[in-house]
Amino acid sequence: MSLEHTRTSAYSWSEAMRRAAEQKYGTKIEVPMTAVIGVPANFELSKRSLPNGANAVYRDQRKTNSYQIRAFDDHYTIEMDQHNPETGNAVAHAGFDAPKYTAAGLAIVGAALIG
Repeated sequence: MSLEHTRTSAYSWSEAMRRAAEQKYGTKIEVPMTAVIGVPANFELSKRSLPNGANAVYRDQRKTNSYQIRAFDDHYTIEMDQHNPETGNAVAHAGFDAPKYTAAGLAIVGAALIG
């Protein structure tokens, strides 16, 4: 089953954050852009996050149990990560929150070194 079929929606940031906190880490909650006005004020543009098709990625500044928002053309997604790479937890984030991307990156580097 694809992620699109399992994603739930929320119609305010408070509802979206509550739902993200209640789900497993990495579960995306979709928020239509028509339901909110921009991202919450405590979020900053992320320099270390992979966009994964998003126009922009934002993060709060909490070190753990941190929210990540991705902005697409007509909606946002919000999810909770265990570790925030923006606040000094990049290695923990790579291992716990983004292991498939970390493994893919290591495989590419390994292949380049070997080949």
